[in-house]
Amino acid sequence: MMPATQTAAGPTLVEFAAPSRRLLSIDVFRGLLVMGMVLVTNAGSWSYVYWPLKHADWNGVTPTDMIFPSFLFLTGLSMTYSFAARSRRGQTRGQLALHITERSVFLILLGLFLNGFPIFDWHNLRIPGILQRIGLCYLLVGLLYIFTGRSGVTGGRRLRSNVLAAGAAIPALLLLYWALMCLVPVPGCGVGHLDMTGNVGAYIDRTLMHTNHLWFWGGQTWDPEGLLSTVPAAANMLLGVLAGEWLRSARPASRKLLGLAVAGAVLISAGLLLNPVIPINKKIWTPSFMLFSGGFSLLAVTLLHWLIDAREGMRGWRIALLPALVFGSNAIFGFTVAQMLNPLFGMVTLHDGSNTAVAFPIACFNLFSRFLNPWNASLAYAVLFVLLNLAILWPLYSKRIFIRL
Repeated sequence: MMPATQTAAGPTLVEFAAPSRRLLSIDVFRGLLVMGMVLVTNAGSWSYVYWPLKHADWNGVTPTDMIFPSFLFLTGLSMTYSFAARSRRGQTRGQLALHITERSVFLILLGLFLNGFPIFDWHNLRIPGILQRIGLCYLLVGLLYIFTGRSGVTGGRRLRSNVLAAGAAIPALLLLYWALMCLVPVPGCGVGHLDMTGNVGAYIDRTLMHTNHLWFWGGQTWDPEGLLSTVPAAANMLLGVLAGEWLRSARPASRKLLGLAVAGAVLISAGLLLNPVIPINKKIWTPSFMLFSGGFSLLAVTLLHWLIDAREGMRGWRIALLPALVFGSNAIFGFTVAQMLNPLFGMVTLHDGSNTAVAFPIACFNLFSRFLNPWNASLAYAVLFVLLNLAILWPLYSKRIFIRL
């Protein structure tokens, strides 16, 4: 362990774990998640989508529901490696805090831009969104991570303080969120309602942002990325911080894998056991959903780390992993490109055999339906959309150009 070092600007972060080589599994996991985001948001026809590629209507969970919380988890995990590298380069906590704030603000502004693109109807612009939630969680978790502990202490003590702070914050955030959801009355609805309009999170969003700036789904105005439900979402990112510190430690690889696997199994079991009392629900990000999705993320990282990083014989998989690496190396940029292409393609119209104008995705779906059943035709368009984005990102990866948004 290294002691804290000093610069003219002040004490740097304590280097509280031995430097670790970059984990290929992190880039692969990030790329798989971005590919999944692109795939599930670009169906050829929303009337024909296989259930694993859809979100649960309300309570319950599908594989698609695991994508966003896993991305938050991975952001927290990557944070530990990124901030340690910046610390070794001599950055102070103040400089890191500025970096965290700037990146968070940029993500929020980028999310607002994508919500409005390409029409920019400001009167009806949706304010919450995926990047907005990532930005808010990054701000909260990042500042907590760098300001817990004391400069000038030994590396071991600094490690314990950071891990304890993150570990204590997770149940605190979940308990705070659930107490607000269950105990705060909503005017006209009462206390403890967990439907789209009666929950306190939806009421806060409607009060602060008004209905024309929120998501409209199921005949109701609310938002799955609202302000209050960002609180338990931050717990997923904090869990990633804990996983990152565990992986960066000097423990044997086998112990690291076992610890991640056991923790993942425990959290999934806890989420399932809690489900009858607090239903698993991504749209309001219930504590049971946080536990279940956090456990899934831990098990996914365990599997990928074992397959890719911990087993030398698996290095030959690199060619098969290239698509995921391409997306993972420019994750936010790739997501941005996909989010911009989606509405643009929807604005392109083609004429079918009856000279009827149809949007480009529907035209492709109709074409694929001549050879495939409707569900496979819809999936074929989504896969084609992913491949198009892969083709756009591939030259950047081949030239080692990484756009850090």
